Amino acid sequence: MELLQFTCLLLLISLKCLTGFGQQCGGNQWQCDDGACLPLSWHCDGNGDCMDGSDEMACPCPRGQVACMAGPPGCVSTSAVCDGQRQCSDGSDEFNCPENQGCLQGDWRCRNKICIPKDQYCNGANDCVDNSDEACGQCGPMAVRCPGGACLTEDERCDGKLHCSDGSDEPSTCGRTCSEENGGCSHSCVDQPWGALCSCPKGHRLSANGASCLDVDECALPYGPCMHFCVNTPGSFYCHCRDGFQLQGTTYCYAKGNYTKFLTAKKGTIGFLNLKTLRFESIQSIGYDPLALAFDLSRSSFYWADNQGNIYKAKEQQRRILYHGQYGVRSLVCDWLTGQLYWTNQKTRSIHVGAADGSGFATVLAKNIDPLELVLLPIESLLFWINKGPGDKITLERSGMDGIKQESLVVLTAQAPRSLTLDVTARRLYWMSDFKKSIETVRVDGSGRYSFLEFFKRRPAQSLAVFERWFYWTDQKGLWRSPQDRPNQKTFIQRTTLPVLEAYHEQQQPKAPSACVKSGCQLCMLTLDPPAGFTCTCPDDKLLMADGSCEYPRFAYATSTTLNLFELKGKELIKTKLLTTDDVMESFDIDWRGDWVYWANSTGHVMRWSLNTGQTETVPTLRPACVVLVDQKMRNLYWLSCDEACVGVTNMDQGYPRRLYQSGSEVRDVYLDWQRRRLYLLEAGWILSMRLPGGNPRKVLRVEGHVAGRIVLDLQSNTLLWNTEGDDLKIMSLLKSQTHLVGREWNVPGSIVAAHSPLLVSLFNDVITVWDRRDRRRVHDVPVGPGVVRVIVALDVKEVPPAQPVCTSPSVRCRGSTLCISQTQLCDTLRDCPDGFDEESCITKCPNRGEFRCKDRRKCIKRSLVCDGRAHCHDGSDEIGCPTIAAPTSQTAPLKCRMGSRLCKDGRECVLHSHVCDGEVDCKDGSDEQDCGESPVPLTTAYLAPTTTAPDILPAQPVCTSPSVRCRGSTLCISQTQLCDTLRDCPDGFDEESCITKCPNRGEFRCKDRRKCIKRSLVCDGRAHCHDGSDEIGCPTIAAPTSQTAPLKCRMGSRLCKDGRECVLHSHVCDGEVDCKDGSDEQDCGESPVPLTTAYLAPTTTAPDILPAQPVCTSPSVRCRGSTLCISQTQLCDTLRDCPDGFDEESCITKCPNRGEFRCKDRRKCIKRSLVCDGRAHCHDGSDEIGCPTIAAPTSQTAPLKCRMGSRLCKDGRECVLHSHVCDGEVDCKDGSDEQDCELLCKAGQFQCAHGKKCIDQQQMCDGKAQCQDRSDEMDCFKPTKSCSHRCDNNSRCIPETFLCDGERDCADGSDEEGCDSNKALPPVLPTLAQTCPSPSVSGKALWPAAQCVSEALRCDGHADCGDHSDEVGCAKPPHCPPERRCPNSHECLVEEWLCDGEQDCQDGSDEMNCKVSPVTCGKFQWSCVSKTQCIPATWRCDGQKDCEDYSDEAGCDKLKCSNQLYQCGSGECVDHSLLCDHIINCPDGSDEGHGCSTNNCSSPGTPQCDQHCVSTPYGPVSSGVRTGGNVLRGVWFVMDALIAMMAQMRLAVQRSLLQHPKLPP
Repeated sequence: MELLQFTCLLLLISLKCLTGFGQQCGGNQWQCDDGACLPLSWHCDGNGDCMDGSDEMACPCPRGQVACMAGPPGCVSTSAVCDGQRQCSDGSDEFNCPENQGCLQGDWRCRNKICIPKDQYCNGANDCVDNSDEACGQCGPMAVRCPGGACLTEDERCDGKLHCSDGSDEPSTCGRTCSEENGGCSHSCVDQPWGALCSCPKGHRLSANGASCLDVDECALPYGPCMHFCVNTPGSFYCHCRDGFQLQGTTYCYAKGNYTKFLTAKKGTIGFLNLKTLRFESIQSIGYDPLALAFDLSRSSFYWADNQGNIYKAKEQQRRILYHGQYGVRSLVCDWLTGQLYWTNQKTRSIHVGAADGSGFATVLAKNIDPLELVLLPIESLLFWINKGPGDKITLERSGMDGIKQESLVVLTAQAPRSLTLDVTARRLYWMSDFKKSIETVRVDGSGRYSFLEFFKRRPAQSLAVFERWFYWTDQKGLWRSPQDRPNQKTFIQRTTLPVLEAYHEQQQPKAPSACVKSGCQLCMLTLDPPAGFTCTCPDDKLLMADGSCEYPRFAYATSTTLNLFELKGKELIKTKLLTTDDVMESFDIDWRGDWVYWANSTGHVMRWSLNTGQTETVPTLRPACVVLVDQKMRNLYWLSCDEACVGVTNMDQGYPRRLYQSGSEVRDVYLDWQRRRLYLLEAGWILSMRLPGGNPRKVLRVEGHVAGRIVLDLQSNTLLWNTEGDDLKIMSLLKSQTHLVGREWNVPGSIVAAHSPLLVSLFNDVITVWDRRDRRRVHDVPVGPGVVRVIVALDVKEVPPAQPVCTSPSVRCRGSTLCISQTQLCDTLRDCPDGFDEESCITKCPNRGEFRCKDRRKCIKRSLVCDGRAHCHDGSDEIGCPTIAAPTSQTAPLKCRMGSRLCKDGRECVLHSHVCDGEVDCKDGSDEQDCGESPVPLTTAYLAPTTTAPDILPAQPVCTSPSVRCRGSTLCISQTQLCDTLRDCPDGFDEESCITKCPNRGEFRCKDRRKCIKRSLVCDGRAHCHDGSDEIGCPTIAAPTSQTAPLKCRMGSRLCKDGRECVLHSHVCDGEVDCKDGSDEQDCGESPVPLTTAYLAPTTTAPDILPAQPVCTSPSVRCRGSTLCISQTQLCDTLRDCPDGFDEESCITKCPNRGEFRCKDRRKCIKRSLVCDGRAHCHDGSDEIGCPTIAAPTSQTAPLKCRMGSRLCKDGRECVLHSHVCDGEVDCKDGSDEQDCELLCKAGQFQCAHGKKCIDQQQMCDGKAQCQDRSDEMDCFKPTKSCSHRCDNNSRCIPETFLCDGERDCADGSDEEGCDSNKALPPVLPTLAQTCPSPSVSGKALWPAAQCVSEALRCDGHADCGDHSDEVGCAKPPHCPPERRCPNSHECLVEEWLCDGEQDCQDGSDEMNCKVSPVTCGKFQWSCVSKTQCIPATWRCDGQKDCEDYSDEAGCDKLKCSNQLYQCGSGECVDHSLLCDHIINCPDGSDEGHGCSTNNCSSPGTPQCDQHCVSTPYGPVSSGVRTGGNVLRGVWFVMDALIAMMAQMRLAVQRSLLQHPKLPP
């Protein structure tokens, strides 16, 4: 029996991976409705990557754009994100942009665009190659280097001021001598002028206090001393090796067994190069050098690719072609656990996996990637490749071997990387950088980055291999090697040319168990998702079946008299005729398990024909039927009557029909989902859903627009598909109840007739076309002739039960969906599940007075059980906020603790038993942590270090906030729910240790967290014995049998089942599902269906105050400030610090300021008590409207129902509805009276909401509160201000009132000068403040403080150019303007000198057209531009700024060197020190606002106290004043030099202004 249970469990686990259900997507992934995982960047990118189209539904912005968080314009281009300019009004397009654009978080970007770890900045090594990371300068032998990179002089040490952030410049040994108590040093001491200088022995380092020594963790170095495993000890370390290796010396691991060989190619022959004999051993002669080479050592197989698109396999001197047409293969590797091949194709920009027998290959990744070189680590299910991204970005990527959970490990931009290789035993990746002339490495988890700089000084290398402690590489001279710990000791091995180099040893392909061995998949890919650890896939020309097998696509189609079958075997088409009949077929289907063909003929009779015996039978139906569908599981036949009014089913085992649904209109079509037990109807433009074997239908979605042909059901992706009139394909997700337009870039001609993901079948002009939806490729055209009745998918049904998706505890799965939600989303008044399952059975009010309602609204308990020391609520809310300190009592009345607690030793406080000896002090006297067991926890043998003397000062251990747990030997904190959840969250797997797989005693109950076993009798006893409370979850709510004298009483809103033993909600009565055990809740139900609501719109809630920044947290989560951590809304103001900086507990209200006020549940606002339950939400979380009764209790006829304020009575007098819900387009009253007598048009002074028929007063528009449910009354609100009076250019620009009708076109659309009366005279107003205008301009009589200046040429020209028309006052007659000086499209008359002066003075530029240019003659101190049309001062030549229009003044210049008084940008320009760290980018490369501006500036802690002035620079603060002595003179000279430099810059600026604007006075 146990074997059978194990087999079934294994089958379900396998199905979970095959179908995609139940898998939990990673943080950087998005989950489709059908369970598949996609990269988060694919969501809403304009391409439907989910087969159900759910990744392109409810997208706020069109393709190529991203959404602003709030405010206009709503959406901006993707290229505008993080470009340094704010396009969103709220600036959200520039939120969370990395400090160094183009690098990963935690990296620093060099001037040459190379990315290095931040800890390599100012570390004394030229890691950037261009030395830009060492711009902080070199420190002298007695200087101090601060953590931020700043270098302090010896005088700044021990000067009484903190300069370094860690205080290392002010050690505790300042002013001390070694003769007194060793100067305070723990070890060696040397006297210095400033005090005692301490030093430490080997293996230790000096702490920040300058006196004590700390242990150096050699194992934590980026490139540690050990090859495989490293264990740190005080002052030292020790190494050990993996199995199959032997430790030599203290650090080296050498492989046991055979000598190392290299698989390579030489002169058209594949073979081995033996490193011991240096002889080449031939394997296979191929006549050319391969493009890529791979081997499978355990199977003695070799693989290679040529330039003709062929992939070969050789074994035992026999070779054959596995795959044709693979042009562009760049890299080829072997999964030695399964024998499958992986390769990259540079031409198709994709990664593929193929069977080792050549039976087929599939695509692993093909979107948004351009892979170059590829390596595998199957024993950890990992895939690595070098990827070319957009622009010049190059990254090292990692994912599971199924392509899921992709992430970037390292940014390799500007490195010119190649020859990616993997040292399997060391778990390290290596590659060569042509730009840095180095070997680069990183661990497979992305840590431990290290560079072997200047490794290839003389000549570039061609290929690289790493094994044991050696680097091997080839260049144009031959084969070389070098030890990794001494890279300068290069040894020449052999003069040869080896284009490919692979280390061939059994330790490079170690044996390990594989999840794919017994999977039964044709192509099995190892995955990072537990528990099965694999995913089945099929070759691109086959379909994946439920049992993991692969089948060629087959489809059946029928004409009026024949039934045909066709199969697509690759490019081969096989057609078969199944049936010929004299009947005229109207519809057909096939029972694949019973081998029966069913069809409905033109008279409405349903017939069936046996595929085995040829027997024909008549199938009974209640009415003539024209549509038939077979239930492949129960083998029943569902039918639609020819009058389109009745839907029924015929039980084929018993032979009787029955009616399921009687329509009041017309049912146009039916769709059967026999796998999920659903029947869908198309009635009156609506899709209705009905549970099988029968129930009341509910509306799912309205089909908008005209449908071309039929709507088809895709069982594989749980979607409906159809074509519109314009051949635009639409997809509707049945889980999300939303539609997605695939896009006009892919038109499917004709009508859709069948679908089975990823294939789609259409019919057009008597030709059936099969399409592949993954790449929108036409697979095959099948001519069929006229009169095709129907097409179905003809795949055999696999008798495998569908796997239920599993949600990780404590998450909960939505009913009938793969969506997982958290416990906090249950009963939170928000509909998170598609069918509202999370808000069912929620308690609004406790039935008995005085009871306590749990915070999750799922249970009521007696008040006496609150704060009794044991959790009775599922969420433990009855034990939250309980006082732990008793009130002061007299000596005669000692403190008594409640049950579950004990008294502290001082007798003044109580503490829970669970908090005693838990490692945290709860009693103020600390007695709860006294007398705890002294015996240490036993250590595993793998981590036992040699016994050494402990250091004097041990590093402080990080503390995790309760109830979090700290990983062993790490600073990582994880939640309790991550313990024993089968996922390895701690680096060493500590969270999965000591987990219980099976209880030792039979019949015991294992807690859900796998940490404890309890007796079965303790389950559901009302008290939690498991740490996670799982023994009290899912306990029955049915009351125990009672005597006749005490009948069971149901709470309000429920009724008693007939057997008197159970209660059921009124909403669950006659809903098509049996809830009472005796089935009485579904008896005596009427035939008429339950009235359907028009839509399932989620309730409108007020947007949260805190808007999520980039990266976006999934709603309704909120992102912590300055962090990527996402928390739920319920964690705001919950008294627990969830964000690192405590952001979630800021601005929380503890007590309302005014007595009698109502505090919102989220503790973020207080409102008047009169506003509670008034029909409008005033709290952000809507808690002031929660628990308000809308239906009164049954009353007598003499007591009519009274509605609370803000509501009105429905016509039937049985229900109340909010005023805001009247005439809003949705039916809220059961009799529909809230949507009756609604006016189609609103009265004068009213505004009609965009959705529904609701009218509101116009004064309520743009008042900051949404009265319309669709918020249309708060859209497009614009209030003019003095600085923003007129919006123009499609609302993208706003100008002040002074710019209107001023004669100048400020808006691109010219709307600021429209409707202006140029002849209207304004009353003369004297200016309050005269402005002096430069000649030849004149000043107008200003109506504002700053007068307006216009050109003198516009004075008295007959047109008002001043805003006050003063330029035309006192003019006798407009002067005559010669035609040659008049602008063609305006009234302006130009000065003669302005013609052909190189500047466009007319708006259309006509004053610079047809000009004859003559070469200019430059003066003695001028320099002529190459164009010979411009002269510039000679000092402007090679000054770093382009002054010539042809930019010739900066051509051929060496790099500019700035004077000491100026700062030199990374791009070469010189700027004044006053422009540094001013939050404005002045250098083109942004280096004036560098890293030090934000991390180490004049306001940072530890900044030196400057006597005069502190200047922030990108490299730290600098004092502009000096203290004493000769430094004063240097300070004076510094100020004078700075003033001279500023004057020089001002002079240059004035000269440039004169050259560029010759009309201005000198």
